Amino acid sequence: MGFKQKPSYKYLNFAISFGLTMAITVYLLFQGGRWLDNRLNTAPVFMLLGILLAIATVFKRLFVELKTLDDNSGDNDENKLDPGG
Repeated sequence: MGFKQKPSYKYLNFAISFGLTMAITVYLLFQGGRWLDNRLNTAPVFMLLGILLAIATVFKRLFVELKTLDDNSGDNDENKLDPGG
């Protein structure tokens, strides 16, 4: 009853998920930008824009996920039993 579990695997899962999402997103937008640069002869422009867009998008998602993860970890049994506060 007084024992609180802190599932560290939740954070490990989050870190692995973030790393894979970052790698896949950067790779896909890099390749898309490279393809577009080859079609339009605009050497590094769209490739760099793709990389920057991928990084910005993934970090925005990271902050949203961290906020959700912190909000969910703050819930404990005492708060659930007390509906007034």
